[in-house]
Amino acid sequence: MYSMFRICQSTLPLYNVLLIGLIATIFLYPLISYGYHGEEISILLRSAEFIPLDVQENQADVFANFTVNDPSFINQKINSVMKIYLPNGTLIKTSSSADGFFVNQTGMERHATSIVNNTAQNVIAVVQFTNFEKTLPVSNPLRVNLTLAPPTAIENEIAALQ
Repeated sequence: MYSMFRICQSTLPLYNVLLIGLIATIFLYPLISYGYHGEEISILLRSAEFIPLDVQENQADVFANFTVNDPSFINQKINSVMKIYLPNGTLIKTSSSADGFFVNQTGMERHATSIVNNTAQNVIAVVQFTNFEKTLPVSNPLRVNLTLAPPTAIENEIAALQ
C-alpha cells in the first residue's frame, strides 16, 4: 500500500499540469482562434476632402467603402476611429462615433471632424474600423493625405443662403 501511495504521489504533479493545460486550452482556444486580427473588414478610400468651415475651423471628411471579410460581423455593431496628424507626425485630433454603426456585407461610412484654430494646409487622416468598444482593430488602417481646399465665395453665389 505504501508503494501505491508513493506512485500516486509522484504522478500527481504530472496530472495537475495536464489538467491545467486542458482547462487552459478549452477556455483560451476560442479567444485565440476567433480573436480580432484587423482583417475582418477591408476598407478603401471612396473620397476625401479638407475644407474650411469658417475662419476658425477646418473640416476633414473621409468616405470609406468597406467589405466584410468575416461573415460573423454582418449585422453587427462596430465603430471606427479617425486620427488627424500634421505632416511631421504630430497627432492633433482623434474622433470616433459615439453610437457606432451596423455593417452589412458591403457599404460606405463617412468620417468627419472639425479642427479648430489649425493653420495647417496639409494633414494626414487615418481611419480604422474597430470593435464597438474601440479597443481592437477589425480593419486595415486607411491613410489619406489631405490638402486644404481654398475657401469659396458663398456671398457671390446665385441663390446662396443669407
